[in-house]
Amino acid sequence: MADKRVFILGAGFSKMAGMPLATDLMSHFNIKFKENDLKDAIEWLGSLQQRIEWLGNGKSGNINIEEVFDLAQFDIELWKMRQQLFQLGRNYGDTHWQKAESIGAWLSYMEDNLLDVIWEEQKKAKLDQIEKFSTRLCPDDVVLTFNYDTLLENSLEQQKKKWYYGFKQEKDSGIKILKMHGSINWVMVPRNQKNNFGYPLLFEKIDLNADDHGINVSNETEYNSVLLRVPDDKLSDQIEDRDLQMPGKKYEIAIAGLGRYKPLSELVGCGEIWNNAFTAMRNCERIYIIGFSLSPFDTMARLHFGGVMMERSKEEKNKELRIMLIDPSAQDLKPNFEKVFGFNSNINVIEDKGEKVNWSILKVT
Repeated sequence: MADKRVFILGAGFSKMAGMPLATDLMSHFNIKFKENDLKDAIEWLGSLQQRIEWLGNGKSGNINIEEVFDLAQFDIELWKMRQQLFQLGRNYGDTHWQKAESIGAWLSYMEDNLLDVIWEEQKKAKLDQIEKFSTRLCPDDVVLTFNYDTLLENSLEQQKKKWYYGFKQEKDSGIKILKMHGSINWVMVPRNQKNNFGYPLLFEKIDLNADDHGINVSNETEYNSVLLRVPDDKLSDQIEDRDLQMPGKKYEIAIAGLGRYKPLSELVGCGEIWNNAFTAMRNCERIYIIGFSLSPFDTMARLHFGGVMMERSKEEKNKELRIMLIDPSAQDLKPNFEKVFGFNSNINVIEDKGEKVNWSILKVT
């Protein structure tokens, strides 16, 4: 069998190992802001939360970090617009423009600290619930995960199951794990420094003009950077010491960040990942969706997964497709998936937490 089963994993999957959801992250960042005495940032976040609650008819609760990043862009735009009414230039004192720049800086601060949060929580995570799922995976299965952690990979390693990230460069086989938004154990490094690390190469773009004729493509990130996989015994140093880089070993942790619009084109290797995902979804017979809500902040997945389903429909391949949605709020989330997979799609729901699911339901085709 080839790519008959596809699994789509979201934050709810890793939640059963103790990882935070998007609605849990703001408490971490609030603590960081207080530790660094960023009073203006705390005040702005409080104002944003009040407005979000107002739009939700006064309902209070944890803010979704994706929503914060999404709505913050409109705060930035408003402050920049107000600069038009300010009778001094952008950089003359505490201007409206500077307020907008500050919000942007706070978002960057949160995005950088996201790595620390994920890493610290991953070190505390328990793999037993993940293993109950991963023992059911077969060599030809394809997993699309939107999570940055490596819990699934670690679980498979413990079971000595073969797996790989789906890149041709790996020349490997086994369970294919497609990290749709990147991974904390991937680094992008300058092309001319790739051999300085000694890490396995995941992706390196071929450019016939540059490779064979020496044509300058210095402004093309997809060529000038390559993607490497950080070995497990080096990962702690790469994350925790990322502010202490040597000139000949520059790197950037390869994750897409937060918010509705993620610049995935700047994440080297992402093109191959998404193409592999489309191929798997186009040819599969069963899709299992676990802890993934396909929320409005998953716009790219909604648009392009929908495109794949549309093509399948034209080929009359959707009749054979079986979809299972597993989530504590599966019934409420079902309409999100009907819009993308088709209103006539065969979607069964299991409304439960992952740790309570009997994974024998995963049928081998």
